[in-house]
Amino acid sequence: MPQILTIHGVNQFDPDREPPAAAARLGAAWTAALNRGLETPVEAADVHMVYYADLLQPTGDIPQGEDLDHLPPEAADAARRWAELHGVNLDEAQGRIAAPLRWVADAVARRKGLGNDTVRRLIARFFPDLVAYLHSPTTREAVQARLAEAIERTSPTVLIAHSLGSVVAYDTLWRHDVKVDALITVGSPLAMPDIVFPHLQHPCTDGKGSRPHGAVAWVNIADPGDLVAIPQPLAERFDKVTTDVRAGIGAFAFHKAAGYLANGETAKAVTRYLG
Repeated sequence: MPQILTIHGVNQFDPDREPPAAAARLGAAWTAALNRGLETPVEAADVHMVYYADLLQPTGDIPQGEDLDHLPPEAADAARRWAELHGVNLDEAQGRIAAPLRWVADAVARRKGLGNDTVRRLIARFFPDLVAYLHSPTTREAVQARLAEAIERTSPTVLIAHSLGSVVAYDTLWRHDVKVDALITVGSPLAMPDIVFPHLQHPCTDGKGSRPHGAVAWVNIADPGDLVAIPQPLAERFDKVTTDVRAGIGAFAFHKAAGYLANGETAKAVTRYLG
């Protein structure tokens, strides 16, 4: 059976388990979600999870959890810039530098018709992990090395990458001598201007990226309401995207991995490239 390699997104740190055990637990959940959409279920032994959340954890007395008042400065700045991408005018609340993050979150929630707590949690979970990867060269190299090693070890046909995992996958398939038949990105922030796109480790032509040389095909799937997968369509910022589709995964699950994995478009892509 062809192998499927998966790589998770943000907020997956499991402090009670060593990385191999955390990977096994998360991988089992992903396999179950993926099988909900597949006509022919895949075996757990054929699905492998690359777990890297442990590499993103800060050292020292840095507050953990979901307290917006204690986000690292780079994460807070990224969150404010992200809010501007969603049309929030930060001048209404002291400007970009000083705008309180709770106000920022609530402003995005109002514009998108979402609950304040939903957007506050998204900011608190997404941006610290994002900047921990993008702005620490040592961490970035370690995360990519873990994925590259897994690709070499499992020789996967398909690599499914969610959220921040899609950034890791994109970087790794450009910078390391590894290859997959199909890269499937779901809920990807790769095209996010100012915050993500300028920091990608790729050749850029006329302001556009391209399918990594380590991927024969690239399928991108995004929920139209996903606050992280912006702007859409992804193919406007990247050349050689094989398939770029919008697929609703649920009004209150717009960025959740399980929703993407169980979606029919993901099943179609996986089935196509597994043969």
